[in-house]
Amino acid sequence: MDIWSLLFSARLWFFILMFAASGGVLLTVVWFERKAAARVQMRVGPYHVSPRLGGYLQLLADAFKFIISEPIVPRGAHKILFTWGPAIFVTLAFGASLLLPLTPELRLIKDPALLPYGLVFSLVVLLLVSISVVVIGWSVNNKFAYIGAAREALLVAAYELPLILSFLAMAILYGTLNPLEIVQKQTLLVGAVLNPIAFLVFVITTAMATTRFPFEIADYEGDVATGPYSDYGGIFLVLSFAGGTYYATFSYSFLATLLFLGGWALPGYAPGPWPQDVIGHLILALWVFLKTTVLMFFFAFLRAAMPVLRLDHTLILGWRGLLVLGFLAVLWSAALRLAGVAP
Repeated sequence: MDIWSLLFSARLWFFILMFAASGGVLLTVVWFERKAAARVQMRVGPYHVSPRLGGYLQLLADAFKFIISEPIVPRGAHKILFTWGPAIFVTLAFGASLLLPLTPELRLIKDPALLPYGLVFSLVVLLLVSISVVVIGWSVNNKFAYIGAAREALLVAAYELPLILSFLAMAILYGTLNPLEIVQKQTLLVGAVLNPIAFLVFVITTAMATTRFPFEIADYEGDVATGPYSDYGGIFLVLSFAGGTYYATFSYSFLATLLFLGGWALPGYAPGPWPQDVIGHLILALWVFLKTTVLMFFFAFLRAAMPVLRLDHTLILGWRGLLVLGFLAVLWSAALRLAGVAP
């Protein structure tokens, strides 16, 4: 492979775009979350770092402060799980998005026969993210961390099955698990319109899986002192509480973009072959990131608009409400498929 083939490798561009754009998206979403909450509470929000940009770079300053802080392992904590848990957490949270295609050409999995497995394994990896949070809470040797880990385990049991059912409903509706075909079948109507019940279940379970308000129960500062992340500081806190949760939100939003919002499908626009039309494929990638960012803005705004639910109310919502809606979503997709109106 010569240097030009390497520079225009679709996989190389995929990795560059995913790492660079996801970092920019997270920086923007965290800034928006802080500013939105500040406006609702009649405050200014981040300002002193880059005041001309409205405090846009405040997150970088906060991250730098934590990174240069001395990492401390509490006495009695399980040292291996305590130190490696955050790294595993953020790796799983972001790694799930790497199994999904960004455009028809920009993707890690090149074999079309393996693309359906990539979609399924992406969901599996995302479900493992919450398990890693439970492991982190268990390793801390702190009563608040134990309580947070127990709450996280209860939440996982409550949202996991409805999330899988919403995913299954869309697989039945499209008749395939190939993400390229799924996006192609959303040129006229997106999945959120074809099966709004599945979309609603996916959005709510995503908020539960990523501890977005009103489901910030396992790590609610006013109740359990950041729960599983108690006694974490420095780089460990950046990777877990700050990095892992937001990267998980990014991966869930990316998956929802492909399943429910049409992915890279841009009506009336079709790029040329890669690498002759690099700009065309970058436009499609930008369109995917835009949809993903809008979804993340929605989850971020919940912090400013929603209170925190009680644990028992959330479990009732999961087991009695979302589970029923998940089965209804599957039945609705099956009905559309049998009626011959599915895409």
